[in-house]
Parts: sequence; structure tokens; C-alpha cells
Amino acid sequence: MKVLFLGPKDSHLFFFLNKRASVTQTENKISIKEVDALGPDIIISFGYRHIIKRPVVTAYDGRIINLHISYLPWNRGAHPNVWSFVEKTPKGVSIHLVDEGIDTGDILFQKEVFLKDTHTLKESYEILNKEIQDLFIKKWPNIKKLNFKRVKQDPDSGSYHTKKETEEYLDKLGICNWETKVKDLKERSDKDIINDIQDIRAKNNTHWMDLVKLAFEVAPTDSRSIFKKIKYCDEKVNELLKELAEND
Repeated sequence: MKVLFLGPKDSHLFFFLNKRASVTQTENKISIKEVDALGPDIIISFGYRHIIKRPVVTAYDGRIINLHISYLPWNRGAHPNVWSFVEKTPKGVSIHLVDEGIDTGDILFQKEVFLKDTHTLKESYEILNKEIQDLFIKKWPNIKKLNFKRVKQDPDSGSYHTKKETEEYLDKLGICNWETKVKDLKERSDKDIINDIQDIRAKNNTHWMDLVKLAFEVAPTDSRSIFKKIKYCDEKVNELLKELAEND
């Protein structure tokens, strides 16, 4: 059996296939001319960074299979592990046929995967990566015979995200590495931020009073003079606030 493997070869899946079929591997873009020259019985895409063009999709319809680490139709596209937590969507892995869209082809096999919000981004990716390969290996007897039930995806359901969108979202949250726990992915509400400010100010009030005590212990006369000036300024501010409140 001839297999065209699209994606890096440093995976357990490539090792598995290489022992069971005649495998040609590439991470480069492919043309219909190149594919026809190889004459594969089946094309497997895993971690492939290019969109497979229409001529190849048309010529090998029903024989191009992609492994995607999301529970389709949720989180098509980039970084599905990130968006499944951000948008609280189902988490899992899917094996599907390739069409001209991005992760929109008929679903062949799926598995929901439980992830903890204490996992890091890296850990969640590694878990899903292992689960999708295990699912493929389990279903290989069916896949190699093209013996599977095709479940069409509803193009109006689920979700899709780009790499740029993901990078912008993570940058907004100040997340710059994959050791971040997924529970920190959620964008905080105004109430969350106000509560944090309140907690910090409560702590800072203690620091402020400690400073006042120290000032009066070390230099009581100078401190009293400074606090009279502070009191005067506060009174002026209060007058301005009253004027502002009554300025209808």
C-alpha cells in the first residue's frame, strides 16, 4: 500500500505507518503532478502547514485524511486547544476527510478528551496530540480500507480561528509562553479587575498607615506640618467634587 504522508516525520504516527506501508513523506507544498507521480492509495495529513489545493483534493476525493486536535466542528483552524478553553467549547480530536475548506471535510472518527484548567498550554497540546495519533492507530484497519462512515459538517455551526487572531488574543492577555496554565486564558471582566484593585488598595492602605506611624515616630513635628497641608488639599478637592456633583 502506498501512503503519502504530509507533515513532519518525527511523530509516532509516521513511525507506525512506515512499518505498515510504503510511505513517502514531505512537509513541502505539493502539486497534482507530484502526487500523481507517486500514485498514493491514500494521503495522510498530520501537522501539515499548507492548504492542499483543489486539483489534488478533486483527484483524490475521499482519500485525503487529516488529523485535527479539536472536536469538530468546533475550533477549526489554528490553536484549537487554546480556543476550546477561551470559548468553553467541547475538547477533543477529529479525523476527517479533506475538502477545499479548512477543517471542514466530512468527519470520520472523533473522541472527546477531558482537559484540566490546571494544564499548561503545552500540556494540553501534547495530550491532544497523543490522543489523535492513538485514535488513528486504533482506526487504521478501517482507514486503510477506506471503510468508514462519513458525517458531514454543518458549515454554519462550530467555530474557526486563525493564527493571527490567536496571537493577538494571547498578546492582549500578556501571555507569551506555552507554560501558561489554560485557566489564565479567560479574559477578565470589569468586575474582576475592580475586585483586584480593591484588594490591592486594601493592602496599600495598611502600608500607608505604617508609613504614617513611622513618620510620627521619627519626626512628629515635621510630619504634623505635612499632614496639615495634605488636609488642606483634601478639603479643596472635596469642594471641587461638591461643585462637580451640583454642576447640573
